[in-house]
Amino acid sequence: MERMDYYKVGILMLIPILIFFPLLNSTYFYTDEVLHLWMYRKGSTFAMFVPQGRLLHDWLCRLMYSNIDTIAQLDRLRLFGLVSWLVGVPVWYVVIWRVCRDEELPSRLPFIAVLFLVCSLPFAVGVQWGACMQLALANTCGLLSGFFVYRYDRRGWAPALLFGLISLGFYQNGFGCFLLPFFLRLIARQEVDRRDWRAALVYFFIYVIYYVVVMVALKISYHSGVTGRAALATNPLNKAFYMLLRVLPQSFYFNVIVTHTSVGAGIFYILVLGGGLWLNYKMRIARNFWLYLALFFGALVLIYIPSLILRENYSSNRTLMGLDMAIDCWVVLTLMQSIKSENLRSYLFSAAGVIMVFMAVYNFRSVFLRPAIDEFVALKNYVDQHYRPEISSVDYIRSPEDLVRKKYGVETSWDEFGNSSSYFAWVPDALTRQLVFEKTGSRSVAEKLAVRVWVDGQAYRASGVQGGAANLLIDAPAILGR
Repeated sequence: MERMDYYKVGILMLIPILIFFPLLNSTYFYTDEVLHLWMYRKGSTFAMFVPQGRLLHDWLCRLMYSNIDTIAQLDRLRLFGLVSWLVGVPVWYVVIWRVCRDEELPSRLPFIAVLFLVCSLPFAVGVQWGACMQLALANTCGLLSGFFVYRYDRRGWAPALLFGLISLGFYQNGFGCFLLPFFLRLIARQEVDRRDWRAALVYFFIYVIYYVVVMVALKISYHSGVTGRAALATNPLNKAFYMLLRVLPQSFYFNVIVTHTSVGAGIFYILVLGGGLWLNYKMRIARNFWLYLALFFGALVLIYIPSLILRENYSSNRTLMGLDMAIDCWVVLTLMQSIKSENLRSYLFSAAGVIMVFMAVYNFRSVFLRPAIDEFVALKNYVDQHYRPEISSVDYIRSPEDLVRKKYGVETSWDEFGNSSSYFAWVPDALTRQLVFEKTGSRSVAEKLAVRVWVDGQAYRASGVQGGAANLLIDAPAILGR
């Protein structure tokens, strides 16, 4: 690489520090974080991610959560996620730079691609949400696994297997990044050769080895099988529609938070996808267009195959890093080849870069962080003010799904952005006990509480439960709606 590339890498590492700087002085919890904090304490046998096949993720959670006690200390996990990504940024740049050089792709593509990476929603999820602190390790190891095969062919198979198993052990979708070097090779050449087919076989071989290792580990060490959400899909046609109509659209929104049911966003997806393919057809690949089209969509399917083989349909942002990067590189390259004016290209991509950074700041600070901090402060203050030693039971009324969306005027994206943690059914019990523990300093007091969770105020009132002096009512909608 040239000296300018090192400057670019420095800039790309500085941007996420500026975006996520508020983490240094912010105290909040978000959904699973408080459950893990309460359950993964020293001596616990809780293993949430083992039945999902994420053995390394479970080990990391046990290591990190068992060494902290309070919600304020959750910032250590988020800083771990940020530092992991900062270490990974140079790796991503070097890999993409090397592939672009080998495939004679535009020299500015590595910077634009990695800029998109650090501003992306999967990147943000891996930093702001301690439950997903493993995403940097999973996605970067997946990319390195594929790069070893791309760069060294057969000599790279052994390190590819090692990094591939690490990636799969942390988060299965991260391994889809294995194919990014070959996807860049595909859009550069519009064809595949024997080397690409060998890489695909290695890709599937690593999945097979991983599956065998996980099954053996679950039977021998954990005496269990996989969880229901990790069960294999039985309806391929349903999955095909899911990929085309639910998964792919999200990768065309370019870091804009959009509710997955948005009609306008769906129209935008169709226009961008159709326009990009039409430009490809008109520019250079007319005679091989249908073959290229099959290879293009086939590669996208393979990148997202970890979720497509499962029964569960949940295309959250954290599953989309490989697909997002592939679509971004394809769109950028298509525009670069379509726009003949160098000045226009420079202005366009400079403006797009600035917009991406501002969008990332907005997504983190306004859509995610502000509601999360407000929720924590409100609930903690309420418990601190109203909990008394004689209280033995708690009734917790969950917040509605659209509370954050209405109160802050933001969009919701799955369970990652624009949500109240109190909405999710698994949060109130652990949160109540954690807040009581932090107030009293006694885990035994918190553990003895009888916590009843109600979906809404109507369900609570219809139950006929009588509070009494020994009962604490936490009406989250009323507390958070103020």
